[in-house]
Amino acid sequence: MKNCLIMVLLSNHLRVAQSFSLLRDAGFRRLHQQQQPWLWPSSNNNHWKICGRSLSSSFLFGSSSFSAESPTTSNNISTNFQSSVVQRSGNKDEEVKSLKVAIVGAGAVGSYYGARLHEVGHKCQFYTRTLPDSGEGLQVTSTDGDIHIPADEWHVFNDTKQMQKADWVVVALKSSSLKVIPDLIIPLLQSTTRVLVIMNGLIEDDLVRMIREKTNDTNLDRSQLACCQTLYGGMALICSNRLAPGRIDHSYAGLLSAGVAVSSSATPEEDEEAFRSLFRNTTVPITYDANLLRGRWKKMVWNLPFNGISVAMGGITVDQIVNDPGLRKLAYTIMDETIATANAELSAVYDDHDEWEPLGEAEKDQMMTLSDGMGPYKTSTMLDLTNRRAMEVRYMFREPVKRAEKLGVPVPHLQTLVAMIEAYQRKYGL
Repeated sequence: MKNCLIMVLLSNHLRVAQSFSLLRDAGFRRLHQQQQPWLWPSSNNNHWKICGRSLSSSFLFGSSSFSAESPTTSNNISTNFQSSVVQRSGNKDEEVKSLKVAIVGAGAVGSYYGARLHEVGHKCQFYTRTLPDSGEGLQVTSTDGDIHIPADEWHVFNDTKQMQKADWVVVALKSSSLKVIPDLIIPLLQSTTRVLVIMNGLIEDDLVRMIREKTNDTNLDRSQLACCQTLYGGMALICSNRLAPGRIDHSYAGLLSAGVAVSSSATPEEDEEAFRSLFRNTTVPITYDANLLRGRWKKMVWNLPFNGISVAMGGITVDQIVNDPGLRKLAYTIMDETIATANAELSAVYDDHDEWEPLGEAEKDQMMTLSDGMGPYKTSTMLDLTNRRAMEVRYMFREPVKRAEKLGVPVPHLQTLVAMIEAYQRKYGL
């Protein structure tokens, strides 16, 4: 493995070797695992408030716990987004229309949000690759109140063709399963269906293209899909574990943010209101992101350095990264390269700067402050590596580098990091 990495580094620019030396010099020093207070994003995007809880269990800094090929335990954390103020949706006095909701990916995240929607009266169906044997229904233990869906009310399927058409389809799969999503969701769609894809990485371009190809969509308006009304990108901040089939433990957080990828709605406000209405009366805190691309990149400011370094070092926790001077410096450098790429792409996509706000020092400070409080947190990609599961490499790591190269943004440290991750991927067939 070492020889493989050295060969990769020799083929890159001299600055690339610098990032390798930071990793090498850091070694695998085992650091004191401090329990630190958890930092929660406030409704003010420039501040964090301390929630006074120490992180004691591992969870995923990502957006999905369920893979179409390999369902697993997972959790999601995302940072606060450029969006409207966080809305705690619960208002038990407000009547909400009962909607048909299909949850595609009944893992830790999909099951939790699906259970919350069922709790307020929505008619939910759940897709999972393997049907559970338990006749006890879906049991969710949660810091926001436990939920039990009895077996006769827990409508779970292992084939979406057997499910009813839906008003909403909520997809909670890993990005490594992106190619199977069109086949899974198309049987559930009608022209008025709204689709929320809770997932890691820069996935929207390929997902929209795949759906168009599968549905033979020749619509010249590329801002729409003929098969559904709106496709949203979703980003979740949640600590939720799948303990066993039909058993979910939600131990912390739960913020869900969304923004529109493509839509045929009359106005943007209609799409925002539809999303808010879906979660109205639930205990799920939500935000709406007017610029989905910026929201995805902002999450990358954390995902790329911390998921990346945790894997490149063979499987280490976040506290080991932030407490090692060399790795902390490398994390900041990768943040800088990520932000430079993000701003270059946003500038290329949007002519009007009123449509987006550049990422910068505030986002770096937020991400590092968040990480300083995490303690011995295991990133999603690190867990995939150590458990020899498919890693979310393409859309979380390779795609950002590809875009940087296309835009002419130098990202030597990020290139090195991704090369090392891909070497592990090849070695273990992940």
